[in-house]
Amino acid sequence: MAKKEHHKKKQGGKRAERKTLTRGKKVAFTLVTICIPLLFFGILEGSLRLAGYGGETGLFIKPDRHQGRYVQLNPHYHEKFFHRTTTFTAGRGSVFLAEKPDNGFRVFVLGASTTEGFPYGFNGGFPLVIQDMLEDVLPGRHVEVVNLGITATNTYTLYDQAREIIRHEPDAIFIYSGQNEFYGALGIASAENIGRFPGFVRFNLRLYRYRTFLMLRDAMGWVSGQAGRLSGESDEEHGTLMQRMAQRHAIPLDSRLFEAGKRQYAGNLDAILSTFGKRDIPVFLSSLVSNLKDHPPFYSVGAEGHPPAAEVFAGAGEAYDEGRYGEALEAYRHARDLDALRFRAPAAFNDIVRRQADRHGARYVPMKERMSEHAENGIIGFDLMLEHLHPNREGYALMAEIFVEQLLKAGLPGLRPDRSRLGTADHYRRAMYHTELDENIVRHRVLMLTHSWPFVDTVDPAGYPANYVPENFADQLAFRHVREEMEWHQAKTEMAQWHLDNGRHNDALDEMRGIIRVVPYEADPYELAARMAVEAELLDEAADFLEEAYRIRPSHYAVRTLGWVEATRGNSRRGAELLEEAWRRDRSDHASLYRASVAHAAAEQFDRAVELADQLAAINPQFPNLEQWRGHLSHIMSVRAERQASARSANGQEP
Repeated sequence: MAKKEHHKKKQGGKRAERKTLTRGKKVAFTLVTICIPLLFFGILEGSLRLAGYGGETGLFIKPDRHQGRYVQLNPHYHEKFFHRTTTFTAGRGSVFLAEKPDNGFRVFVLGASTTEGFPYGFNGGFPLVIQDMLEDVLPGRHVEVVNLGITATNTYTLYDQAREIIRHEPDAIFIYSGQNEFYGALGIASAENIGRFPGFVRFNLRLYRYRTFLMLRDAMGWVSGQAGRLSGESDEEHGTLMQRMAQRHAIPLDSRLFEAGKRQYAGNLDAILSTFGKRDIPVFLSSLVSNLKDHPPFYSVGAEGHPPAAEVFAGAGEAYDEGRYGEALEAYRHARDLDALRFRAPAAFNDIVRRQADRHGARYVPMKERMSEHAENGIIGFDLMLEHLHPNREGYALMAEIFVEQLLKAGLPGLRPDRSRLGTADHYRRAMYHTELDENIVRHRVLMLTHSWPFVDTVDPAGYPANYVPENFADQLAFRHVREEMEWHQAKTEMAQWHLDNGRHNDALDEMRGIIRVVPYEADPYELAARMAVEAELLDEAADFLEEAYRIRPSHYAVRTLGWVEATRGNSRRGAELLEEAWRRDRSDHASLYRASVAHAAAEQFDRAVELADQLAAINPQFPNLEQWRGHLSHIMSVRAERQASARSANGQEP
């Protein structure tokens, strides 16, 4: 019995000893408990980064081909927003210098497909026109207008972009965004939706920088996809991007989703403007425009307290036909707002734009007001739009003009524009170098869009584009490009060669100028354009192209050809110098050595001409016409010597 009691006491003492921990041990135990999962996730995150999981998720990259000199939009950046809508390619964006020069003026343009330039693509959007205009009015400044438009995105994407943009020293921010607020990536009615509370979604966006979070998101997406396949449903529908993003989700005016969309738009703009405002970066926030007169509502419903959109639209048309344009304008706007498929921003969004601009001290850009002034009878229709909301070429040029107008009115510190250098609207439209090929590309992109939902309820499988027969070579190339069978620059180059083969030299060069306008930092398009200009015997144009190619990358071809062109045009001294440089770059280029000798002779630098001819004779005595040329030079030198002797004799000097 005593033994049992002793054993119990012993065991109880041990338990008491175990239960009693010092404060230091408790702290250490707590720290270890916290650190183990943190260490685990740290190791997991590091491993995923080393493995390259999720790819490059940042907004910008430095392409290897530019040796770190330039920065451009990451072509995979959009994938963080489109993990369900996989068959989607973002725009290429603009390229700008990694190190901003002292005389630099850098503008970032933020938005979606209109900013990107749809359906014109590369050389028809308004940011490039802004670039043209600012280069004219800001002589001596290195102007960079960086297009960050990504189709099917909304203000969530702009919020995500803001912090990275700040690191690249923007002088101004232009924003045109709001048409995709409901159905664009992460929007409240989007296929890519992750929640209806903007603060929660923005918090998730900040987590997207972590590979562990991306892995969890992808895992959840995979499980969802498997469940969809087992139930016979596809996680991603066929059809246009509009159809896949919207999922036929109707949103009546003043409904809960409609009000949630307004809160989302206002909250995101507030966060975006706050981010830029903290750094005192000027922001130009634009109102939104769409086709009011010539585009009926996509989906008309009889919501409580509101008439059907189709009925209001019909009444607007009657008022317009009778010349009651003010009444028609209000009715057209109301019909758009009643359209339950929210592919056009409602009037309430423009009210939000103005309020947020006033609240944060941003510059309000009256896009709606100014474009309405240019529209027929003050109501925007097909005179400025191609379909429901994307501008035509005149519309895009006008958008650029309005943005630049507001920038110049703002009077930014240190900006001294020369307004007298600003060209006309026609000048900037011509400077787009928008050709027959580009017009065909636009036509096919619009046809692709409007032959699908929601423009038609049922797609005709035997209709366009299945049985389309191209009308001519330009149409054929455009059709192939839109069907993603060839790249845009490839189509432009083939079109240029066709023009050249058919004696249409200026048309050929305009195709090349269109490419150059998009990639002015690449030497290859300049060299190709120069080849075409030389073939067409347009040496002045060839010289201009070659000068730019030489500045960007003084390749042997650029140096040699520019030397020949300069010598042929009568600029013998510079031609000779360039031809000698070509020879030094490639010692097998005996033709350049020969031409350098000829150019020196034309510049009356006969000693150098003889020296180079003798050098060529030493390495390639069989070079065509070399002996005749050396004989000619010998004759010239003899005549010169005789004339010099005669001159000395006439002056009473010893011969």
